[in-house]
Amino acid sequence: MVWKKPDQQTRFHIDMVWWDESGLDFRLYLRDHLCDICRERYPDHRQTDAVDWINPETAEVLRTDALVQCLRTYCMDSSEFLSPKLPLITAVFRVFLANGNEPLSATELHEYIPWKTEGQILQLLSTPTAHLGVRPVFE
Repeated sequence: MVWKKPDQQTRFHIDMVWWDESGLDFRLYLRDHLCDICRERYPDHRQTDAVDWINPETAEVLRTDALVQCLRTYCMDSSEFLSPKLPLITAVFRVFLANGNEPLSATELHEYIPWKTEGQILQLLSTPTAHLGVRPVFE
């Protein structure tokens, strides 16, 4: 793939292929982003099962990762989950964890991370290095 510099319309996501190829354990890193309640509930990132999740918009029942579901159910409601105290890439990563890894532009990410400008977010994500696997979605 040829690198193309992202712009304001470029959407980003967590590239799971990057995680597979990196040799890093995505689920271990995911567990580190859980709140204390969820970490206590899941003391080991390997000993979890898929759980049923009901899409609140469609009422469709889907099987999902228990760690992701716990994060989306409990952790993201905490004031500490997304805060100005976090490094920017951590905040971006958490937005994608919380939104089901739906692609977002720097403008859309700014709505979740208002203490940083769109330009700051785009600058971070506009390098060929995929921080935490966050990469542009080029169609």
